[in-house]
Amino acid sequence: EHSNSCSGSVLPIDGIWNLFDTQQNHFPDQNVNWEECAVELTRSQSASTGTFQLLFRLSVANRLEALGVGKWQNKVEHFINEYPDDRNAREGQARLLCSNLTSCEQLKDATWLLELTLWKAKINEGGVERYQCRINCGSQVILPSIVSFLSPKWDSL
Repeated sequence: EHSNSCSGSVLPIDGIWNLFDTQQNHFPDQNVNWEECAVELTRSQSASTGTFQLLFRLSVANRLEALGVGKWQNKVEHFINEYPDDRNAREGQARLLCSNLTSCEQLKDATWLLELTLWKAKINEGGVERYQCRINCGSQVILPSIVSFLSPKWDSL
């Protein structure tokens, strides 16, 4: 079985675009871990900051779109734009980006579950019409506080 790793490869930006486009259009079922390619390229002396930025944008595009939270999408974009030129800081920054994006996805999944739990608790209290329970369950007060507390720290490095 062939590895889908990009270690040791250094590609110009147009080469990365061509590879990504070819994979997406002609081999969509072939899974390529573009994030790991970007992380592996952080170890390269000759790859430019622009190469890393492009590779990260391509690798997280679908995840960002699925996330659908503008604030987090903006944070990821800012994080990519501020990608360091210093080779020693690159790998940590790349791993932090991947980790924070995963944290955002998990937090988004957890918030709807928490909202449903609050709604269910309000329904179980009784005395209020079912449709009113969602409005009065307290999620609009509780969820923003929990999300702000559990949101990833983008300035950890």
